[in-house]
Amino acid sequence: MRARTTPEDVDTSRILFYAGFAFLPWLWVINFIEYRPHLKYDDAPEDIKFYVKNSFYGFVAFMVLWGIWLSVYYSSLSSGQGWAQTMLLFQKGDTMFN
Repeated sequence: MRARTTPEDVDTSRILFYAGFAFLPWLWVINFIEYRPHLKYDDAPEDIKFYVKNSFYGFVAFMVLWGIWLSVYYSSLSSGQGWAQTMLLFQKGDTMFN
């Protein structure tokens, strides 16, 4: 027996979808995992299908962009470029934790 899609499910999925744009991509993962079974329901509203699918796509896009950013940052940091050094919270030689 499967559960039906309620209006509260659609509202929660919508909130999680839009909250993911506030640099909280883990909310997209939660949205996708929680509401993925609703994609299989023939009678599920198109709204929830839109939010669930695009939560997955948004998370994948965010992770790709983040991976590109990390590779650029760490390669610049290892080559000693100044902009990457200025973004470090703790510089080499800080005695705060010694």
